[in-house]
Order: sequence, then C-alpha cells, then structure tokens
Amino acid sequence: RVLFRSGNYYIQVGKSRTIFACHLDTADSKQKNVSHRFENGYVKTDGLSILGADDKAGVCILLYMIEKQVPGTYFFFLGEEVGCLGSKQLANHLMKSKANGKLDTYPFDRVVSFDRRGTDSVITHQMFGRCCSREFAAELSKQFNEIEPTFSYGSDNTGLVTDSAQFMDFIPECTNISVGYYNEHTFSEKQDIEHLKKLCRASVQVKWEELPTKRDPNVIEYDDDYDDYDTYVTYGAYVKGTHTYLEWCTDNYA
Repeated sequence: RVLFRSGNYYIQVGKSRTIFACHLDTADSKQKNVSHRFENGYVKTDGLSILGADDKAGVCILLYMIEKQVPGTYFFFLGEEVGCLGSKQLANHLMKSKANGKLDTYPFDRVVSFDRRGTDSVITHQMFGRCCSREFAAELSKQFNEIEPTFSYGSDNTGLVTDSAQFMDFIPECTNISVGYYNEHTFSEKQDIEHLKKLCRASVQVKWEELPTKRDPNVIEYDDDYDDYDTYVTYGAYVKGTHTYLEWCTDNYA
C-alpha cells in the first residue's frame, strides 16, 4: 500500500531503521517528449531533451528493492531539483513530532539516497560537512564491491546538497550512492544501463541493518577527509595539497 506523507509517496516494508530515497522530479524547465537512443551500453536522448536518469535511475532501484521485499521505508520525494521540497517537509515533520513529544527518539538511523552521478561514489560530505561516517561508507563500499566484482565503490566527499542532506541534523548516517548517470541536467545526459542492473541486484544483497552507525549528528565536522578525497576522487585540479577545503566548497556551492 503506497501512502502519502509530507507531500511525498512512501511505502514501508518490514521493520527497519533505514530510509531508502529517490526523487520523482527531473531538471527540465518544461515537459518534452523524450526520444531514446541506445549506444554502447548507455541510454541517451536525441539531444533535444534531458534523459531524466536523475533520478529515474533511483526510482528503478527502489522499485526493485520493494519488489524483493528488502526491509526499509521507501520515500519517493517530490521537488528535489527545486530545493529538496519534499524531503525538507518530511525532515520538518520528524523534528516537530520529536519536539512535541510524539516521538521518543527519531525512528531512523540512516538515509540512503540512490541519486548520484558516476558508478563509484558513496557520499560522505554535503553542505560543507560530513553526512555519513567513514566506517559506514567503507563498509557499504566493501559490501557492494564484494557482491559485484566489477564495482569500485568508495568514499566520496564531493557531495552537494540533496534530499539526504535535509536529515543530517538528527539522523546519523546520510549518504548518496552513484547510480550510473552522467551529464545530468543537460541534453547530453546518459545512463549506464548495465551498471544500473547490477546495482539493483547488489542492493538487495547488502546487509543494510548491520551497517555501522557512527556519526554523531550533533557534531559538525567541517574538515574534509583527504584520505577519502585522495583515494577515490580526482575531479579537476582538486587534489590533495593543491586546494583547501574552503576553496573547494566555495567553487562547488557558489
């Protein structure tokens, strides 16, 4: 039974302290017909519209996990591309319920959003600070890579601001996972179909409830983890020793 809360669709499967998330909106300025093209394992468009893999890919993964009855609360958020409207409403609802005594504790320990470009990121930092612990990202990456030998997931501290970031103040582990799209928000957007299939299959095998919960949401960690950065991330000139974290934030959040 699909329910409606805080402007979002959601469904609960079994008992779990995990939110699995994606968003339903795409980034085009107006509705257009999408003409698909398949090339070398990717699905693209004819160049006259965006593909919308951001975040239709995430929707596919959540639907697959629901079909396989993986325990969790699955949220299909509205309005991510225009300010994370749906996730903000849910975050505010949870905080108000806690403040008014309707909740003894927050009901979730982690928010896992399937919404990230590329094929290898487990996001550790958003909004200038850490959103999930080193231990959580490392264990999740390890499980993905052991389940699917062609994967190379690892910690990535170059996250921006997405739905999962709205819960950082009170939920310990908040992350985004690469789902195989590239060039999002542009007419050259493309989706790696094989990676998406493998990620669907791998996601139902991860031991989600056994992942470590280490980050204290009351402690804000502004300093970047250059070990994560240096090992897994080589975006542009931002390599260890060449730019400060503040410079990186200014360039990526401005």
